[in-house]
Amino acid sequence: MNQVTSPTCTTKNTPATASRLLRSLIAALTLCLTLGLVSPAAADDLNDKRDDVRKSIVASKKDVAESKAEMSKAVAKLAKAQSALAKAQRALSAADAAVAQAKSQDAAIAARLAAARDKLAKAKQAVAAARAEVDAQLSVMGQVARDAFQQQTDLVGLSVVFDSADTGDLSQRLHWSTTVFDATTAQLKRLRDLKAKLVAAQQAQAVIEQQIAADKAESEANVAHLKVLQSQAALARANVSGKVASLAKAKTAAKADLAAEQAEYRKLQSQEAKISAEIRRRAEIARKKAAAAEAKRRAAAKKAGKTYVPRNQSSKGFIRPVNVSPGSPFGLRYHPILHVWRMHRGTDFGAPCGMAIYAANDGRVASAGRQGGFGNYTVIDHGIIGGKYVSTGYAHQSRIIVHRGQRVKQGQLIGYVGTTGLSTGCHLHLQVYVNGGVVNPMRYIP
Repeated sequence: MNQVTSPTCTTKNTPATASRLLRSLIAALTLCLTLGLVSPAAADDLNDKRDDVRKSIVASKKDVAESKAEMSKAVAKLAKAQSALAKAQRALSAADAAVAQAKSQDAAIAARLAAARDKLAKAKQAVAAARAEVDAQLSVMGQVARDAFQQQTDLVGLSVVFDSADTGDLSQRLHWSTTVFDATTAQLKRLRDLKAKLVAAQQAQAVIEQQIAADKAESEANVAHLKVLQSQAALARANVSGKVASLAKAKTAAKADLAAEQAEYRKLQSQEAKISAEIRRRAEIARKKAAAAEAKRRAAAKKAGKTYVPRNQSSKGFIRPVNVSPGSPFGLRYHPILHVWRMHRGTDFGAPCGMAIYAANDGRVASAGRQGGFGNYTVIDHGIIGGKYVSTGYAHQSRIIVHRGQRVKQGQLIGYVGTTGLSTGCHLHLQVYVNGGVVNPMRYIP
């Protein structure tokens, strides 16, 4: 089953002369009816003239289908622009996040480099200190070696023995010789330790220098990557700016169309208010006639000495005007184009174009012709049913085959389903008026 909708009236550029004539006719008709100066037949003539003026106004307006198409394009363009903008904004967010991450990584590398350079400075100081100690020890060892070389002869050992004055002196000389040897050995050991310390300091310095070189290379690569990311982010930002401009343009177009559609919706409401007022007028006339007839029957019954039983016709007995199930129901709904909540004042039947439309009940055709946003619209008065004046309206017909004032029977063919007026597809929009006010059609239609 097709779900269709009856959006707002889209009519534009009403000729000033036709509008003035219409207002004049309405004012004159209202005044004359109020004063009782115009007979019902004359009033009908004025109504016919008013309807002719309305038809000429409608005929001079821009095609409704074109307006609907333009509105649909604007809405579609707006939705497309919004989707593109959202995608571009996601890309920009990702690019900005990547740039931020790269900058954070660069800061971390810079911190590591600063710490490594500090360590390198200390390591260089340690190497310099170790080298100085080694040089100092080498100087000491050089002096010891020179002294030892100068005293190095085959008679040194004998001189220690024979030059001694006594045994105590010999012992003292031997102890001195041993002490000198031990001191030399200690100096050599200290020299080896200092050299090892120097090597370790140099190795530590080399490790730090390697780390610094690696960090520098990583930093350079990260900087290059950051430039690429920043370039991508700039492109994404430019893309977002373009999408924003496109979206703004689409919004402006949609806003203009929306304003026009809302204005026409207000016109449709005004138009329907006039229809309802006219139905209320007819309902009042019908009630007066019914009351007069009822009084006449009551008097006749009283005169005949009979018990009077008032008539109370049931509101049941309506039929479905098209052979399909109901679709979009009566009540508040979110308009797909206007994007506002508004009252859907009837029930839509998603019938295909060309399907026959039948009168829901016996009645008299109150109006049949073009009615702005309703397109080809027929209103049938069914008279007083259950104490209330009931009328039915059949909108968006492709063709009307009844005329104003014609009596119709329930189930009689009155027209064909179409999509005239403001309609998004083939369907019948059915309205039910009770005493001039719209009610849920499904209270009457099975």
